Amino acid sequence: MLVRQMKHKTTTMKKFILVFLLGFLCSCKAQKPLSDTSPILSSECPTDGTCEIEILKNKQLLLLYDDFGGMYYDLKDHEGTTVIHYQYNKTTQANLQDGHYREDLIFEIKNSDKSLKLSDLALQETKLIFGRQCFCRGETGYFKVEKGSLLLENTKEGQQLQVEFTVGKIPQLITQIKAKFN
Repeated sequence: MLVRQMKHKTTTMKKFILVFLLGFLCSCKAQKPLSDTSPILSSECPTDGTCEIEILKNKQLLLLYDDFGGMYYDLKDHEGTTVIHYQYNKTTQANLQDGHYREDLIFEIKNSDKSLKLSDLALQETKLIFGRQCFCRGETGYFKVEKGSLLLENTKEGQQLQVEFTVGKIPQLITQIKAKFN
């Protein structure tokens, strides 16, 4: 009789654990896909670093100059405009004090812009700037991009962006960006 009660308790316990595990597994969610506002880069990134793009809605790009004529930028809250910031960071050894290297491409579009096709000097309608930050004397800073093309198209998947550019004043690794975003 005692053996029968033990088998019954063991069977009941197994059923309880099975139901608990099934309930637990069914309640787990898969990881959420990228949100509708997360941009997706489709251009190649140099293999020795990381690339990312950030869409900053309702921000304005302010181009400023220091006392020596060097350009820098600031972002300000502003309804009606979006700032797009692409960044490449080269992977460097942690023990190198001055080993960092970064390139940025930053520009502003109107929130109402569904398509744009600009080239060369017209790129400045978006305040397009390129930045290079490294321990490279005389070859760092931010510069206006006045040679290249920018194409923004509205598609079923969202907006497609393609920028091809050269600065000419300083060396650059990044010359093309392709991305999708909403």
